[in-house]
Amino acid sequence: MKPQPNWPSLQPFIHPHTVQVEELDFLQHVNNKTYLSWMEQVAWLHSKSVGINHEAQKQLNRIMVIKEHRMSYHAGSYLGDELLIGTWLGEQKGCCLRERHYQIIRESDGITVFTATTEFVCVDLKTLRPKPIPKEFIDAYGDQD
Repeated sequence: MKPQPNWPSLQPFIHPHTVQVEELDFLQHVNNKTYLSWMEQVAWLHSKSVGINHEAQKQLNRIMVIKEHRMSYHAGSYLGDELLIGTWLGEQKGCCLRERHYQIIRESDGITVFTATTEFVCVDLKTLRPKPIPKEFIDAYGDQD
């Protein structure tokens, strides 16, 4: 019996992905920078799924930008591996900062191959200065804390 994914208690946004040849490095496992690309892709897919798209960002004159990434590589991923790339929102820190978490699980054996946390800061699109996270950005995800 394969282990069950160790997702958080809330339901994460999950995007399935099969490792492609162009994502490999010379060691024939997924290149480290590819995980960063997957993080960006799944975060954006999650945001769009709750209605936060470029148009909403323009209307609210706000965007979340990356302040810091913390990434941990736990096991390798290889050509053809079927992965579950999960993301969920974490703690809001003050008025302008919010965490987003990531976990990538290999479906065949239930092993977590990667985890990460990103800290985002909300900024004004015109001035690029920190601004409070709009209520619309918080409410769109529902109760995720």
